Amino acid sequence: MTTPPAAASTIVVGAGIVGAATALYLARAGVEVTLIERYEPGAGASGRNAGYISMITRSAGPQLELARLSRKLYPELADELDDFEFRANGALVYYYDEQVPLIEGFVERRRADGLPIDVVDGDRARELCPLLPDEVIGGIHSRSDCYIHPGKLVEALVAAAVKEGARLVIDDAVELQVDSGRCIGIRTATGLLTADTVALTAGSWTAELMTRAGLPFHLLHMRMQMVETAPIDDRFDVAAYGPSLFHEYAFVRELPGYDDDIVLHPLQQIMPEVGLLELICQRADGRLWLGCPIEFVDGPDASPAPTVAGMAQTFGVLGDHVPALQHLAVERTWGGIAPQTGDGLPVISAVPALPGLFVGSGLAYGATVGPASARVLADLVIGREPDIDVAAFRYDRPAITEGMARSATLG
Repeated sequence: MTTPPAAASTIVVGAGIVGAATALYLARAGVEVTLIERYEPGAGASGRNAGYISMITRSAGPQLELARLSRKLYPELADELDDFEFRANGALVYYYDEQVPLIEGFVERRRADGLPIDVVDGDRARELCPLLPDEVIGGIHSRSDCYIHPGKLVEALVAAAVKEGARLVIDDAVELQVDSGRCIGIRTATGLLTADTVALTAGSWTAELMTRAGLPFHLLHMRMQMVETAPIDDRFDVAAYGPSLFHEYAFVRELPGYDDDIVLHPLQQIMPEVGLLELICQRADGRLWLGCPIEFVDGPDASPAPTVAGMAQTFGVLGDHVPALQHLAVERTWGGIAPQTGDGLPVISAVPALPGLFVGSGLAYGATVGPASARVLADLVIGREPDIDVAAFRYDRPAITEGMARSATLG
């Protein structure tokens, strides 16, 4: 006889990658799921990022363990869901003469962390990504990295969740409904929805819903911007990063040989308020996605529209480093507001002060850890032991309840 889940019904608020995947995992476990989305699935940061599953940038410890679980789940999802352009040929961090003092220490650190890393010469780097110029002298090939089409992933997750019995509701979640000290549902713009449990996976808007309920939830908010070009004939299926990648992560900046002057382009030096995750990836139709400038904003309602400074860095840095991009037609630009916690770790947790409430938020690198976060959150909701230790992701920690300054642009 099958044991029923601890929560017979759950409302999941927010249909991004985490919310849609949580709804799917819960529905498969026999939970009656209502998935609420304010606009449309993937309307926030989940549908507006580059779709990198970036193992090479995850710091050792809880971040990397969560990413490893996602990396295990992605091939399973690719087999089960509608096509979301899952590409598993790794990531290439291309570099020039200036970055050589940092490369050995970076590679040594990542190998020590258990990542499969190869150092390739310039010719091999150009085989992996034919757009790269002769000035590229080498690359770091992280074989466990991959990438996806994030919008297509959200669509596929929602479709699968609905097929499993989940109900999608397009409505604005206004506030948590509390009765006798327990969360029993969500009041929306059009009425009240009730359930045994509520899972908040609303990205940057999670903090607003928590605050209205008197629960502290400190998040930082980032505008992340992207560019799409017209299709090109050359094809490649690695995720390609440029050397400014090294600046964006605290654990890299602590390595021997690191110096801002060897990794930052002059444009970045004169625009210090804009971070740049220098990247290129190619979609199945041949179009390129370029990015990714990052600007901190006041909150989730800030405009997601790309800025002059963000686009200046995207076009200027990439146009200089990869001249083959200079004359490509730009078809569209877009942005999204992504949340990040002060300590760089997401919240995947029950909320002890309000039984019945669970949270999965603060995922600035949501494509990388989205499926794992959803799997863990679903396990917590139904009372099943997660596959990894989740203590580091608890809600009740100072970075969330008290707040702290950011330690790195992307954690």
